[in-house]
Amino acid sequence: MKKVIFLFIIIIFSLIALYWYKPVTIDYFFGITRILNQENNYELEVNNKKYKNCVFKSTESFDKKRKHNFLILYLRDLNLKSKFEIIVVNLDEKVVGYFCGSVNCYDKVFGYLFQSDMGSFYIPLEDNAKGPGFDTKLKLEGKKIDFYIPSERNERLHIQLSKK
Repeated sequence: MKKVIFLFIIIIFSLIALYWYKPVTIDYFFGITRILNQENNYELEVNNKKYKNCVFKSTESFDKKRKHNFLILYLRDLNLKSKFEIIVVNLDEKVVGYFCGSVNCYDKVFGYLFQSDMGSFYIPLEDNAKGPGFDTKLKLEGKKIDFYIPSERNERLHIQLSKK
């Protein structure tokens, strides 16, 4: 009986530690977070420097009725000089946006990207009313996606996605 109680206490403390360290993972069990699939068919380049394991795909909204075709670029770990750490490329509407909510709405755990229900919303970078009004110069040509995002020093970061 002592082993069962000890195991139960260990599980409870592990869940509390996991929630404290990565809160979005616990939300997954309540259905308000989902895991996005890594998109291995695209290579990411930022200012001609290649990065791996940063492109994810989202095809279903949380209400399960709407289908969409989004690429999510998780740039938080890349140490880029930009305040936009999560970039959304809506391939259906041909628009580039950014996520503007809490930093806890997206988190990468063991190579998986967790997205909360609020993380599924984005604001187009070109929107003058809600967004920065930044011209991304988005080009979708065959197997290439090419656009810019603003950096912290009023420069542009050149983003290129190439399909393998």
